[in-house]
Amino acid sequence: LEDQAPRIAALEHRKQYDEALACLDTILEANRSRDHDGWLARSVGHDRAVILFEAGRYSEAEQAYRAWAQLGFEDVSQRWMHADGTARTLEALGRDREAVAVLEEALGHEDPKYLPSVIWVLTGLVRLSEKIGQAVDSKWLRIAQAVAECYGVDMPIHDSPGQAILALQEA
Repeated sequence: LEDQAPRIAALEHRKQYDEALACLDTILEANRSRDHDGWLARSVGHDRAVILFEAGRYSEAEQAYRAWAQLGFEDVSQRWMHADGTARTLEALGRDREAVAVLEEALGHEDPKYLPSVIWVLTGLVRLSEKIGQAVDSKWLRIAQAVAECYGVDMPIHDSPGQAILALQEA
């Protein structure tokens, strides 16, 4: 998969999405017997979902994100990446409230080792919450505070949790 990544990226760049997907399928089939820890299947699952999203095939992308989730996540950063992609897909399908719920569910899984990468899930939550007119729950400030500590910055203080999270992202 890593050897073919440049080729797959070039196919995507040329909007040859079906060819990129076929390449992923070929790689998975040729190496399935050696994928003892599931890394290849999870990686192909992720790449498939992203390609379908980029192709604007949102219903298929949603199915691909579901299939990826069934394979499990190696760590919490993978879960957060999955939630971000799923939320963007649901938003593209006009299902913003479901997208917010997906992000909130993912934020319920934590690992201090990966905290720096959670900021984009938090900011996605803020953006989608604002879009649907829902305030961001203040319970997520605890995670934002931990992110601020990881980066060695002060947690911004604002009137709303959402604005504080956006200010942290800017910091």
